[in-house]
Amino acid sequence: MRPFLLTLTLISASSAFSGAAWGQSLTGNVGSAGISAGDRSVEARAGMDDEGNLGSRIHYDQALTGWYQFRVIAAFERPDAGEADFSGVTLENWFQWSEESSDGKGFNGGVRFAYTLTDDGEPDEAAVRLTLTDKFAGVWEWRANAIAEMETGGGRQDGAGLETRLQLTRALNSSLLGTTDWRLGAELFSEYGNTEDIPQLSDQAHQLGPVLKAEWDNGVFLQAALRRGLTDGADDWMGKIFIGREF
Repeated sequence: MRPFLLTLTLISASSAFSGAAWGQSLTGNVGSAGISAGDRSVEARAGMDDEGNLGSRIHYDQALTGWYQFRVIAAFERPDAGEADFSGVTLENWFQWSEESSDGKGFNGGVRFAYTLTDDGEPDEAAVRLTLTDKFAGVWEWRANAIAEMETGGGRQDGAGLETRLQLTRALNSSLLGTTDWRLGAELFSEYGNTEDIPQLSDQAHQLGPVLKAEWDNGVFLQAALRRGLTDGADDWMGKIFIGREF
């Protein structure tokens, strides 16, 4: 376990994250609504855009019941040619309000409330996220997130930033690297702007690209993705990699 935690720390220390530093999340995920009582995990995420901005964060998750889970995130950032710096801590509360039946019918639904304490003099941030997950036709899964983010405290901006995330993946018939739990698909990240002044479509940030996910019997999980900008307001390219372990 110690070597694994050291790997997570090294990944996060070598790069950086800030949820609003460059307009688009370098380490964001299309989250699931599923919660299982007693589950715990640690995770490191790293991402980079085409301008050389790097981002990382470390997660600790624990489910206290079958419907409530909390997450603590330590976030870092390193702008292009700059120095890596701690940017803040986020506290998340997850609630699951719908769960699929034992035969796989129905979907998982949940909501998350998050609060970010910044470390650079910027306003803090509160966010709410609706999460939906559904598996169908045996091998397919779709996920959908709708997010609203609001600044708090002195110097805050009025209004709320609006965002959606969509992901569609299919199970692969592969036993590569000692696991048969592989998924391949695509994800679409869309940031529409602030409710005080929603820009036209071309100035919004929309990105699309492939995503690959894997899980192992020992609890290790991996995710990697690339996204290409579809609009003028989006970064041209970005890539991300997540590695974690449930225990």
